[in-house]
Amino acid sequence: MQFSLGAYSRIIEDCPDRDSRYRALMHQLPRRFHGLGRAEQEAALAEPAPLTGTPWDALLAGVVEHLARLHGHPVPGWLDEPARFLDRPWVISRNPAIAADSVLYAPGAFIRHGALPDPLDLDARGGETHEWIPV
Repeated sequence: MQFSLGAYSRIIEDCPDRDSRYRALMHQLPRRFHGLGRAEQEAALAEPAPLTGTPWDALLAGVVEHLARLHGHPVPGWLDEPARFLDRPWVISRNPAIAADSVLYAPGAFIRHGALPDPLDLDARGGETHEWIPV
């Protein structure tokens, strides 16, 4: 199956389970992106993910921006569309301890878009090229 960021917009729209949506964006997307060759990564980043009109658009944008930077790609211009930002930060975890870490240690891409995931989900097991350790 060919990789497409649009597939993750469809997961946001079609998957009623919040945890499954989160796992797809935070775990599956980075692993699959990491497995692509450089040219395939560039092609994937060039194609804007359709908007869903939900806060998940901001999380998807944060993940894509984070991965682009991590893999040495320019950040796609479509990530600057206003609909890919939240007016108020969304701390995704409902667990108070994880939520506090999300606020303290979220990478810049997530802060910029306003969707703050569990920072422990951002490590080498998620398909990233470098282990992410909060400083």
